[in-house]
Amino acid sequence: MRSVFDELWEEYDSWYDRNTNVFLKELKLVKRNVPTISRGLEVGVGSGRFAEKLGLVGIDISENMLRVAKKRGVEVVRGDALRLPFRKVFDFVLFAFTICFLDKPVEALREAGRVLVDDGVIAVCFVPEGRLAEEYRRKDSPFYREARFYTVERVKDMLTSAGFEVEKVDYEDLKYGRDIALVVGVKRF
Repeated sequence: MRSVFDELWEEYDSWYDRNTNVFLKELKLVKRNVPTISRGLEVGVGSGRFAEKLGLVGIDISENMLRVAKKRGVEVVRGDALRLPFRKVFDFVLFAFTICFLDKPVEALREAGRVLVDDGVIAVCFVPEGRLAEEYRRKDSPFYREARFYTVERVKDMLTSAGFEVEKVDYEDLKYGRDIALVVGVKRF
């Protein structure tokens, strides 16, 4: 079964061109919280916008998204967040606006921990439950139709359940204040 991301990949990717200022704010939030990286991974890389700017390897289940990311110069791998085809090689893993689309987010976070070196860092960037999430729901976007929006506390709990120590939470304002959240955890297991 093809996903909405495989079918509407052009529409998804063009959102970034139409909303460059939003993307730059999201990227700024991630960049100010990213450690010095020797080898990083973005789970749910999509069209590679973040991975390209951060020098990350990207994994996604959508072949069409991976084609776009590869054209951006991103090293890509087709795969599932629940079965990452890597060993313990990454010092950083990013979930950029991916967590809301996962059926089993805690298991995906746990799997990310498996491929992180000891003291590796994970960052989960997302639209938290709130006014912006409500706006996305009302738009009836084909991408956000099935999305689950979480509170910051819930994402922190997910990371803790997956074996991470939550180090910090940071935000970026877009429209309503604290519209984008980023939770950073460290693998201490």
